[in-house]
Amino acid sequence: MTGTGSLLQRLKSCASFSKSITRINYSTSAPTSDHLGPLRRDEHQSFRVRKDRKGSPLPLPPVLDQVVLEERARWEKTKAQPRVEQFTLFQKKLWENPYAHALASPVRQCRSTFLLLPSALLITLHARLHPETSDPWLLPVNLTTKNVHLGTPFRFLGRKIVAQHLGKKAAWKGGIYTRIIEKLGATKVSKMVWREDMPDLILSLLRKNLLNKLRWHFNQSGQMVGCASPRKEDIEQINDVSCVLYFGSLKSHADELHDWSLAILKEVEFQAKYWAGGQNEARDPHLLRSATHTPPAWWRGPLIPELQPRIRFPPLEFKTTDWRGIKVAVYSLTDLLGEDSMRDLVRGTKFDRERFVVLRRGRHNVPVELGLMQLQAYLVAPGL
Repeated sequence: MTGTGSLLQRLKSCASFSKSITRINYSTSAPTSDHLGPLRRDEHQSFRVRKDRKGSPLPLPPVLDQVVLEERARWEKTKAQPRVEQFTLFQKKLWENPYAHALASPVRQCRSTFLLLPSALLITLHARLHPETSDPWLLPVNLTTKNVHLGTPFRFLGRKIVAQHLGKKAAWKGGIYTRIIEKLGATKVSKMVWREDMPDLILSLLRKNLLNKLRWHFNQSGQMVGCASPRKEDIEQINDVSCVLYFGSLKSHADELHDWSLAILKEVEFQAKYWAGGQNEARDPHLLRSATHTPPAWWRGPLIPELQPRIRFPPLEFKTTDWRGIKVAVYSLTDLLGEDSMRDLVRGTKFDRERFVVLRRGRHNVPVELGLMQLQAYLVAPGL
């Protein structure tokens, strides 16, 4: 019995000793100056003073430097969430405004136009390895998950015509970030794939996300109110109007002629370039035999008549209506989602017989309004 008791006592002492070692090995606090010797500190870091006092002091590694750890801890603290009950009237309006949330999103660069824009106006792609070939594919992963840590992104303006342009002649390769090359390697990036159906894939995912958000709102009471029309006199008595949803189509006969007019314009420009190219010697003074000088560095050849960009690409116009002196957006669910999806969305709800509904202003409605804005901007086509 005595031998057994002494053995248990030894085991307990060994266990306590191992626990103390575990605590020491996993300690994250920086050693004090007593362990590191004499130190000299400034505003940014600490230095170990040499014993001979002759050489230059040695900087401490950041993981051991108390000054660095304290400064880092200041920025790693979680910011307190704002309290809605303490908001002013103006702050509450901003909090419920989808346009304010869109403009307040982080500014990022479009890799097609190289402009800095709020990220809510951009489409984001991420590289993912193919399960069979292991080649990286650029995919709109963020439209399929709520996870925000997806790797190095590739962003471009959220317009279908931009996605179509990037897919032609591998134009997207000119916008690849250096960080993507550093992460995947030049060999992997050279094998990167851009899906041929990328514009339609993005459109289908935008529509799917918007449908899921709208389906919840159509099944909740108090989120939407039916109305006769988006005219001022029909919505004036409704409170907190944020936007109007129309179950029909807002397209007119001019939209039907758009593609036809664009085809005529392209043909005229092609013929102008074709005939001008055959008369370069007559149009370019530097090609004449009597020319006395070579063209300057800025010379790009003789001008070819083209339609002015401001006429061909006028400012986009979105449908709006007036409510108590404020402009509110009018969205056509048929134009955005397609007629079949719109009917499936409305079928069986209390708005089945309505033509127009008002979406009220509220913080919980901001995500669905952002989805409406993004889908409308993606589908819009420039006029002539």
